[in-house]
Amino acid sequence: MTLQELIEFRDRMYRDPELLAIYEQGDANSHWQTRHDYQHGDEVTALARELTGHIHRIFPELLDEVTREFVIPCAAWLHDIGRAIDIDRHDIEGARLVNRYLKKHGIPQDLVQRISRIVVHHRSGSVIKRGIKSPEHAIVVIADKCIGDENRVREDKAFMLNILKHIGIGKFSLARRNFWYNAPHDRVNYAIKEANLLVDVNEADKAGPPSGEVVLKLRVDERVAPIEEIVTLDWFADSFFACGKASKYFGFSFRLEFNGVRHMWDKTARKGHGGWVPMRTMHVPRGCESHEEGCDENRS
Repeated sequence: MTLQELIEFRDRMYRDPELLAIYEQGDANSHWQTRHDYQHGDEVTALARELTGHIHRIFPELLDEVTREFVIPCAAWLHDIGRAIDIDRHDIEGARLVNRYLKKHGIPQDLVQRISRIVVHHRSGSVIKRGIKSPEHAIVVIADKCIGDENRVREDKAFMLNILKHIGIGKFSLARRNFWYNAPHDRVNYAIKEANLLVDVNEADKAGPPSGEVVLKLRVDERVAPIEEIVTLDWFADSFFACGKASKYFGFSFRLEFNGVRHMWDKTARKGHGGWVPMRTMHVPRGCESHEEGCDENRS
């Protein structure tokens, strides 16, 4: 198949009634969780394509056009399709569904395998245990794990949280209480009012490969969930750890920024268990190099 044929198939796939019905069933199966419908697939795909553009500009030889225009968008859109069969095994069942669907439509076997491999390894647990398999895998993992905000919370839960956050003051807001099953996840997602992903590259470093950071910038309403809860809740902590592994694949660090304060992973935090802590600012006196004798480093 030509690239143009692959792109045309990709665009038809996004609104194929067969797949939309599967997604609808998967979302119904996940009714007690945040949204996992085809719109979530759209959101992850859009973020994956944006991140692909950044990575391609930094590493122009890393991703060929088929990978950029077909493999990554297809894997991103299909990653949660297996929830229609089994939520707990949606990575495995999703890969099987993807394999059958793509083969049925005549997609070349090598592309089928690449997309299926991303789907079966997209979950945080797999990334933490087995690592990142390819640059396209890294991109889909970051895109999937960095999609999460108030729009994913079910309408009834969002309505309730909107009322509860106005009852009580600050950390005593009733929205911080867990009134229903899965409430911590709903609260944390609802607390995230805005999420932006950026790739911050050190352009000045020309001696070696590009270095920098992948940064997830979050604007958080702490009346609903404190930042400390976001970074320690198991599901989010694993997701951020997976993003760290995916970012490292490109030679980048992964950072979180909450309400304008950038955080880094510190393995010595929380009594040696590790945790996300605000980054310290280093002040170097004007006209003085920090490595010269007689120069003091002042940290705040």
